Amino acid sequence: MRMMAQTLESIITPASENFSGAVPFQPSLFSQALPASCECSPEVQNFKEMIHQLEGRLVIQDHQIRELTAKMETQNSLVGDLKRTIRNLEEKMAEVEAHQCNGIFLWKIENFSIHLKAQEEERPVVIHSPGFYTGRPGYKLCLRLHLQLPSAQRCHNYISLFVHIMQGDYDSHLPWPFQGTIRLSILDQSEGSSRHNHEEVMDSKPELLAF
Repeated sequence: MRMMAQTLESIITPASENFSGAVPFQPSLFSQALPASCECSPEVQNFKEMIHQLEGRLVIQDHQIRELTAKMETQNSLVGDLKRTIRNLEEKMAEVEAHQCNGIFLWKIENFSIHLKAQEEERPVVIHSPGFYTGRPGYKLCLRLHLQLPSAQRCHNYISLFVHIMQGDYDSHLPWPFQGTIRLSILDQSEGSSRHNHEEVMDSKPELLAF
């Protein structure tokens, strides 16, 4: 039993060991202050200055863009006013010409090929002319043109032209109903000598709103 107790004691109690070459712990080595941060290199400093200059230029350009945007809005407003003025002048000029045509009105339809294409695509085409007067004083009339659709049961691919009476400036000084002879002519615009104009003459009818 005694020998067993000594054996257990030798197992439980660790033997002391002596490590040769060990460095002793010195807290003073870790208490030293860290070195101050190093200064920026010339390349980094140049980049910083360049970025600062670019930021300043961006601010200036932003102000310039804002000024140009404000000027453009002002110009757009002026252009809109000019367009309205031109449109009013054109309407007044057309009204003056309507009074001075003395019953001979020449109606030139612009971009007729566009209307013809719409008719070929089975889209209804109805065009009204500006108003005009038969004299001064005189009755105010206008023309209405229809391009009949290819699928129309009657008169397909035909042009229908009507004359309408409008409210005019001299109505109170004229006899009513309107009575007169109207001559309609469709002028051939093709080039060459073989032109074929179409003309019809008709008398007004008081019971009709358009003739």
